[in-house]
Amino acid sequence: MSEETDDPVPEVNKEDKSDDKKKEKLAAKFSLISGEEVLIATKPSVFAFFSMYVLAVVVGLVHYSFNALELADDPDNWILASLKGMIDTDIGRAIGFPILIMLVAWFNRWVNISTSGRWYTSSLILIALFPFLLAMNGLIGDWFFADGEYPLSFIPDSYAYELMGVVWTIVLILFTTHYTRSFNYAVTSDGIIFKRQFLMSRSQRRMLYDNITEVNLSQGPIGTMLRFGSVLPMTASGLGLGDESVGISAAAGMAPAVDDNDNAATVATKGLFKLIFGILTAQRTIRSLRPDPSNCFYNISKPDVVKQMINEMHKEKSQSSQLGELKDLLAQSLDKKEDD
Repeated sequence: MSEETDDPVPEVNKEDKSDDKKKEKLAAKFSLISGEEVLIATKPSVFAFFSMYVLAVVVGLVHYSFNALELADDPDNWILASLKGMIDTDIGRAIGFPILIMLVAWFNRWVNISTSGRWYTSSLILIALFPFLLAMNGLIGDWFFADGEYPLSFIPDSYAYELMGVVWTIVLILFTTHYTRSFNYAVTSDGIIFKRQFLMSRSQRRMLYDNITEVNLSQGPIGTMLRFGSVLPMTASGLGLGDESVGISAAAGMAPAVDDNDNAATVATKGLFKLIFGILTAQRTIRSLRPDPSNCFYNISKPDVVKQMINEMHKEKSQSSQLGELKDLLAQSLDKKEDD
């Protein structure tokens, strides 16, 4: 009677299963080609857009300072007394606060940092116009609908500065957090991938190792202390960096042009609008190239590891390396023939 021996059932390696699922997830996330493998997947550090968080706090402080000045007793300083006299009226409050926020928006554009883009500039303009529109809504109701029912009377005509300061600060912080998470980067066996998916927009760019001519590492003082920085792969065409060189003339040129048929009042109005638009949207001109989050590994953690990996893969995949290997093979083949 033969004894039945059960073959040992191979145990399923849970780590291998999880690794396979992870690879499949990364392949779908970065739309990898057949045979391509992700070596490093990363994204911007939580401190990547630190200046955006600072600007969110500044907006909250402007709200608080404006409300504190309105509620304070008459100050001895003539500057503060003049400001308080201006904002003690409805029109003054409707104009004074937007001026303060517009000054913040102008300075933010002028310094030309990560918060100087169109998204944050548009947000600051919206924040500036919000109390002005509320005040105008109340004045329209008082002036034109004093004896009748105003259809927009349900909209409040007062602006709660302290409360809205907290609200706008939280909104801007959440906006910045979502913006930071919209970028994803990968170093693969065939190239490097930059992916961006923000709100309704989406973009993805692949850079092959053969096209890379230089790999730079950029770290500021804060990045050096907190171990984050930008890795900037450059191509022969200069792709990989964003060139920011917007000045007053370029911004003002976007304003409406003056028509020859316009009368003097219209020309003056358009000229004033063009001047204001140019001042508010002007940026300090920068001639040097700067990192673009959509085209580089922007403020990632452990940038040295990513740079080293790109350099190694570039050496392995570059044409010069392949030509060197072909030369060695030909030399070995000739040596072998001579020995024969």
